[in-house]
Amino acid sequence: GRPMKVVMQLERKYFKQGDIIFEVNHNSDGLYLINSGEVSIVSKKGVVLATLSDGELFGEMSAIVGDRLRKSRAIVTKDSVIDKIDSKSMQKKLEDADPVLRALVRTLTYRLTAANDLNERLSLQLDVYRSLSPDEIESGIDD
Repeated sequence: GRPMKVVMQLERKYFKQGDIIFEVNHNSDGLYLINSGEVSIVSKKGVVLATLSDGELFGEMSAIVGDRLRKSRAIVTKDSVIDKIDSKSMQKKLEDADPVLRALVRTLTYRLTAANDLNERLSLQLDVYRSLSPDEIESGIDD
């Protein structure tokens, strides 16, 4: 027989500026496609990891890697129309994909996770550095 085509389960949602789509440590139940508007992805420590707009996906890491809990929060920065895609249908679509493409998607997802972690660490270090006076910086160099 012919292979079945996976139909994505989409749920259209409308958000206002300031709405929180998901929070750190919330259960992951899907990924999101922005039709219009803007969303910021913010780390646990408050570092803006990305600002996304029309045609971009977010929340995909949990769906692709299979993590149950969110590692960041998604905040609407401009009124948005967003399609929520069920994680199960995304995972099924990945299972049915070419093995090379599946490996590429997973690899890029892991690399993005590592880059986000590094971005958060460096941003926090920079905040500490910015909070120091020139005298404190100077005395730190001499130590």
